[in-house]
Amino acid sequence: MNFSRKLAEHPSAQNPKAQDRIRIALARIPNVLEKQTVAHHKTLEQKISDQGPNHLRVDPQLLGLAIQELHEHRRTITHHPHPPTRTKSWYANAGADADAVQKKLAELAPLYASVSTGNFPNLVGDALEVIVYKALLSLNQAHPRYAFHGVFDVNASKDRHGRYSKTEPPQIVSGHRTHKVPDFILYGFDSGPICIECKNLREWFYPGERRIKDLIKMALDLHVTPLFVARRIHYTTIRNFLEPAGIIAHETYYQYYPTAHQALADRVKHKRSLGFSDIRATEDPHPRTIKFFQHDLMKVAEKMAERFRNNETALSDYVGNEINLAQLYDAIGSPVESKWVNYEDPDPHEFS
Repeated sequence: MNFSRKLAEHPSAQNPKAQDRIRIALARIPNVLEKQTVAHHKTLEQKISDQGPNHLRVDPQLLGLAIQELHEHRRTITHHPHPPTRTKSWYANAGADADAVQKKLAELAPLYASVSTGNFPNLVGDALEVIVYKALLSLNQAHPRYAFHGVFDVNASKDRHGRYSKTEPPQIVSGHRTHKVPDFILYGFDSGPICIECKNLREWFYPGERRIKDLIKMALDLHVTPLFVARRIHYTTIRNFLEPAGIIAHETYYQYYPTAHQALADRVKHKRSLGFSDIRATEDPHPRTIKFFQHDLMKVAEKMAERFRNNETALSDYVGNEINLAQLYDAIGSPVESKWVNYEDPDPHEFS
């Protein structure tokens, strides 16, 4: 199966293993669309990147290249934006029945818009923060030395927007100030406080992600160790970047909705709907997250704090755009170092 010139020359398609994964995606995408009639890019990610046998899974970045190849060059899939909901990145097979596509799109696009626009993303963000808050509360109850800032009033009623009141952490720690507001600050470690950032998004986090840069900047400002909590963090982000840099990470593997939105979660999860099977409508931490904060974090906090301090100069240069990611990898002793190729477009499209 030959690639178009554009795909063949893309930096991510130079590795033979990546090429094999792209070929898998090129085969799986039409099969998924045949069953779904029409699907959002995030549905394709869920079914091809998150689900199925491991040997048939394809990273979102490579999946995006395959979608681009099928749409722009082979023209075997078609793009269907939905102006009434202002959502795009809907795809169907080129030979799909037009009426069936529009009927399914009229059902799915408003549903996707309901969970991706307006106030609901704020509720989704709160859901993970409440889960982390409860995990920190459990940690503090078991080990009182681990105090923290960032408190939700979960015993009070939510406001008219469906949100708990939260007392945010301070923006000053031991005289050091940041312009951003941390989600939480955890104390009690001999190596100093930990600044926690939570992202309850569908996106997988790749090394060049702006939100990771923002966390690094905040941690550098406060002279604390950063901890990043997200649904999915690409393994190269953890292995090649976060671990050698001294940035702690925890993957939740689920996207959380508030408990009150169980019915919406059920609709979104259905395999013939958006198919986001990892959605959980709960505000209670998963046992993995409890274990992470009460056991795993204890094992790595001191080591990672030392690494972060040792890498402060290089990380400061990186967030200040004085060096690029490839140069940072060299400076922090990443396993890939200069073998890693920097490119400006980690995600081929902006999806909404």
